[in-house]
Amino acid sequence: MSEPITVQKALQAVRNSADGLYGVLLENGSMELGYYKPVGSDGQSPHDQDEIYIVQSGTGALVRNGEKSPFVPGDALFVAAGIEHRFVDFSDDFACWVIFWGPTGGES
Repeated sequence: MSEPITVQKALQAVRNSADGLYGVLLENGSMELGYYKPVGSDGQSPHDQDEIYIVQSGTGALVRNGEKSPFVPGDALFVAAGIEHRFVDFSDDFACWVIFWGPTGGES
């Protein structure tokens, strides 16, 4: 892919997605780049792969295994495969890039 993946393209992918919350922008091997823009609450379940969230806009907190970590735009948040997690107390403008990679069950 030679063109940049912009926030505008990411928002369009979210609008075009089945759930209107998460859009896939790029897949290469085990890697997937997506954009997540939850509305009201975050009902996600643990994922099979390791992931990194990069906060593009908004504020809030990520709860991982019961531990609450606040975030602001520009922060990167790691979640290992299989870990219970969700975003809480997030602002209406919260959105983040999501990168999944690696084998099922995560890397060692």
